[in-house]
Amino acid sequence: MSNTHKTSYEVSPSPAAGISVFDLILPPQAIPLLVLLLLVTPLVILTAESLIVPLFEWIRARIMVAAGQEPTFGDLPSYFFIKLGAFTILSFLGGFQLLLRIKSIYFTSWARAFPRPHSLHVDYQTDSNQGMTALIQWKIYQVAAICLPPLVMGTITFVVGLIELYLFNTFSDLSFIGLSMQLTIELFLIMMLGLFTLFAVCNSLWNTLTSLFGDVIAVTEPDLSNALILQRCGRIAFSSPYVYVLFPAYLILTLGILGEVYWLLSAVDVHDFTSFQANMALIFGLEVLTVASYLGFNFFKFFTYHHGLSIYYSKLPPQLRDCFSPPPTRSNAHQIAAQLFARRP
Repeated sequence: MSNTHKTSYEVSPSPAAGISVFDLILPPQAIPLLVLLLLVTPLVILTAESLIVPLFEWIRARIMVAAGQEPTFGDLPSYFFIKLGAFTILSFLGGFQLLLRIKSIYFTSWARAFPRPHSLHVDYQTDSNQGMTALIQWKIYQVAAICLPPLVMGTITFVVGLIELYLFNTFSDLSFIGLSMQLTIELFLIMMLGLFTLFAVCNSLWNTLTSLFGDVIAVTEPDLSNALILQRCGRIAFSSPYVYVLFPAYLILTLGILGEVYWLLSAVDVHDFTSFQANMALIFGLEVLTVASYLGFNFFKFFTYHHGLSIYYSKLPPQLRDCFSPPPTRSNAHQIAAQLFARRP
């Protein structure tokens, strides 16, 4: 296959003609949602503090009572837990889903602006409702894939440690079991479980970084399964050289958002915010800056994924390129691309 024939498959990773900068920065359907996000976010964070802090104090008081100590915090009224449950549901609907809805609108708007990254790949889908559903499912799957392994291993290590402590206190005085042998077995077992827990934590951190493109894939190709999305993220994580800027930017953005949340919790009270006695201009100014940085980062992430896909397909071996000649139609391109990412070692 000649080089000319190979390059005929290439699609330029640049925006399509007829798309204005305003359409990329502020899609009309996203403007009211962004305004609502700016209003809801501080209220959700400050209200969460006013509910979670008393809950932790109540839990600590219950532990002190169980240990026979004098409690320093009274019981919470029953309506507090009703408020906590209602807040959890409303914050999920008003915060988490609102943010995902904005992200799905932006990704579908950018998907309309960009052509397919390569003629061997399926066209991006631009249905924001279908993309929203796929994005929620992907986020649940991503959180489970990242958080469950270290939680399970940490729980097993903790339980085994308690059992070993009980066995040590029970059998340490028995003469038919050597103390040195018992300590050796118990230390070896807890060290191995600790190493597995550490490996699970490191693997979860790695998956958190490499699965960064999962939300883009879920929105632009909502028919893909979550397992295949995670697999594709791993395959193209380092395809584009832009990831060496994207990954540090992701860490900086995360630290910046955490720092802003810490400042908000330490400097602003929920009653001052609701009565407009706080520095509202500073709060909303920081919010606008954070949202703008978040959207700019997501556009860079979308472009990096788009560029990485074009590089991934351009580096396919000739025998795999022959399987796609002539280029597939939209009806079967998605199925072929899914098989490619699922089976290629």
